[in-house]
Amino acid sequence: MKQIIIVRKDLQMSPGKMSAQVGHASMAYFMYKIKQSAHKTLAPNFECFRTIDGNHMQWYKHPDLAKWCQEAYDKGLSYFYCEKIPDKNGYHLVLVDKNQVQYEYVSTMSFDADIYENWINGIFTKVVLETKNKNQLLKAVDKAKELGMVEGKDYFIIKDNCLTELEPEEVDENGIGRTITCIGFKPMENEVIDQICKKYQVYK
Repeated sequence: MKQIIIVRKDLQMSPGKMSAQVGHASMAYFMYKIKQSAHKTLAPNFECFRTIDGNHMQWYKHPDLAKWCQEAYDKGLSYFYCEKIPDKNGYHLVLVDKNQVQYEYVSTMSFDADIYENWINGIFTKVVLETKNKNQLLKAVDKAKELGMVEGKDYFIIKDNCLTELEPEEVDENGIGRTITCIGFKPMENEVIDQICKKYQVYK
């Protein structure tokens, strides 16, 4: 099982530029997996307490929490935030404004058994192939589509923002110019790779 990345040679990218584009193509599969389940959550040192309509005060035995709950409730808010501040007894809570709250993102990735066992837990094989130009590069996309593959899930078209070496070949609806540099595929079995990539050579 291998991950294939196909790179345009006509752009004559410097080694550093090409390395960055190949890196984008290789990571795109993992970025897709991360974003699938990523969700925003409070940082570990913050807690969110919700007020309850009616007898909301009974939920908070600690006097500070009861006070903050009442203040939030009086303001028409359904929650308030506290920050955990370490002290000699463990930690204590300090009421904070919502703009002071810090967040992080949590993601739980899932993989096909073959990809996890034979690639991630294998030797993580990657092969970089070359193509003459954009048209030849996109022929690999056509073949992938014929095999039922989906862009953004099974293969990833990498477009450079043209901030350094490259000139834009296309301009999007926001006026941002981009150029397609390479394509990264998810890890695949050799039989599938041969159907898509048999006309491409290893990058030299």
